[in-house]
Amino acid sequence: MNNDDFLKVAEALAKQAGALCLEIQQDLGDIKYKSKKDVVTRADIASEKLIVEGLRKAFPEHSIRTEEAGIIEGTDPRYRWIIDPVDGTVNFSRGIPFWGISIALHFEGKPLVAVVNLPKLGELFTAVKGGGAFMNGKPIHVSDESDPVHAIVSNGDFNVGEVAKINAQNSKNFAREAETFERVKCFGSAVIEGCFTACGRLDCFVMTMSYPWDIAAIALIVEEAGGKSTHIDGTPMQFVDAEQVIFSNGILHKTLIDTIL
Repeated sequence: MNNDDFLKVAEALAKQAGALCLEIQQDLGDIKYKSKKDVVTRADIASEKLIVEGLRKAFPEHSIRTEEAGIIEGTDPRYRWIIDPVDGTVNFSRGIPFWGISIALHFEGKPLVAVVNLPKLGELFTAVKGGGAFMNGKPIHVSDESDPVHAIVSNGDFNVGEVAKINAQNSKNFAREAETFERVKCFGSAVIEGCFTACGRLDCFVMTMSYPWDIAAIALIVEEAGGKSTHIDGTPMQFVDAEQVIFSNGILHKTLIDTIL
């Protein structure tokens, strides 16, 4: 198996999961709460089941980490698939089109293959380490904006993680970002904001609360599109729970760090 084989399987599963989620969304039924303000739908569960079963069939030796089921160990711990079956579930549950399916393969803790499907937008983002980034098969690149006054930044959601702490930090970030940048957005989906940064729609993205499944794919997609993905202080990402991370076109990375720290 090579990287192209891994990518082919991930692409197929992301497309299948996207089609399944669109079908379920037409008759979503009851929405459950994992916590007071964090929802899960039957689409999350069905999408995850489809992807996990497909990966286990194709690569039974690989381990898998998912948002809903946790860690499924394999016999070769060097390879780990990291899945978000529906990123932006609140958006999905309310009919807001900013959500997606994220599938990434990490090798020895580093991103190797990444696929993000944005079904409502009809966009499939892909990347393989060292091979560039693509949207629907066409190469993409981050923006070349160098003036923060003309740059658009997106900031992560409120009411996640340690709610009081994250909300306070987000409020501070929004105020500081508004002083530095042209506009500050919040789309409510890491895969949307990461992919929008990769293709130049956004110039920067700040996520004050992340889990590996949020960022495992978009980190590689942004990097392969010519941008930068790091911990909030500019050091390498660790892909650990509750990590604070930033993404940018690279040119504005230091400006972003100086603005929020």
